[in-house]
Amino acid sequence: MSTLSVGSSLASRLARLPAAPGARQPVERPAQQGLAALIPPTPTGLGPLYLLEAAAEQARTLEASSLQALALSDTGFDASRPLYFDTETTGLAGGTGTLAFLLGIAETRGTQLVVSQAHLPGPGCERPLLRWFAERVEASTLLVSFNGKSFDWPLLKSRYVMNRLPPPPARPHLDLLHCARRVFRHHLSELKLSTLEQRVLDVHRDDDIPGAQIPSAWFDYLRTGRVAVLARVLAHNERDVRSMVELVHRLAAAWEERTALLPETALGLATVAARRGDQARALRFCEQAARGAVAAQALSLRAELRRRQGEYGDAVATLHRALEHGDGAPELHLRLAKLYEHRLRDFTAAQRHATLGAGAEAQVSQAARQARLARRTQAVSVPVAPRQARAVRCKGCGNVNEPCPREPGVRHA
Repeated sequence: MSTLSVGSSLASRLARLPAAPGARQPVERPAQQGLAALIPPTPTGLGPLYLLEAAAEQARTLEASSLQALALSDTGFDASRPLYFDTETTGLAGGTGTLAFLLGIAETRGTQLVVSQAHLPGPGCERPLLRWFAERVEASTLLVSFNGKSFDWPLLKSRYVMNRLPPPPARPHLDLLHCARRVFRHHLSELKLSTLEQRVLDVHRDDDIPGAQIPSAWFDYLRTGRVAVLARVLAHNERDVRSMVELVHRLAAAWEERTALLPETALGLATVAARRGDQARALRFCEQAARGAVAAQALSLRAELRRRQGEYGDAVATLHRALEHGDGAPELHLRLAKLYEHRLRDFTAAQRHATLGAGAEAQVSQAARQARLARRTQAVSVPVAPRQARAVRCKGCGNVNEPCPREPGVRHA
């Protein structure tokens, strides 16, 4: 029997099967019915979008220069209309197979801060959500996220490409994870958003769904239509967005010195200010940090800042204060040796501190270390002669350090 006859026979048998009742009528899935009760569907030009807006709260102003400093960014910030965003996805691996099935944002509308959440009805229905998010980005002046630069934003951009849609317009991006690492790294070993909520914001979640269970919760919703677990995902996403808003204001208040700080936080802010080139602010933060357990690190940073300013005597005095705390002594002795030798010309003190700081030069060869000590020993035994002016010979008359006969009143040296 030929292939054609087999295909014709199969087609004829399938045609004789009775049609399923109502097969041609679109039937709404139970999952969509349950979701519609949880999130009202919003019609768009491209299809349905399940959109939920939470109760609005009073918006607070942000100083753009403070956010720019915390981000260590050279790009100018405009904080008049920030857009906070966070996604819940089908996995953490990224790539073209990962969907953002829930997108939560917070934006300023007049004097109100409004939190909105958009949910996918199912796979293949991304275009309304992506168009909606692009409109929100276009209306904003600044993007704010937590690890969004590395995960959320690249994933969303890939979804625009996969759906043949133009990506949102470029906006400056403040990633709070990077800011938190710089500011809180001295007293928080873990810098997840949930940890920052508990330790910095004093927010404690009840019945929160773990992030690792969120992808399976959405797949369970697609299979069964149950929305009970999905409601926990929505609550988790909303809490993430609101925590980002609160964290931004806490960081800005700390940078602007409008709130009391832990010594460890002050040290983190001092490091940011030093990298930013704000020496006066960095010195103030160092003084606050010097009152706590990180005093040695704070005083070490303060000494470096004073050295850069040319205040070598103050830098030496600050390093001696740091030595009193007994943390990092060899490295501090080595820095003192260099300051005494090259700046204060006190070779006796330089030799003493070089000997005490030998442990900090483990990476230096033994021969180089001995040569350095010999040089300092010789400098101690030889009196320091005043520096002589460098001899300059005139190309015209040949005189050295004498008045030039061709130009009376002008010396060569």
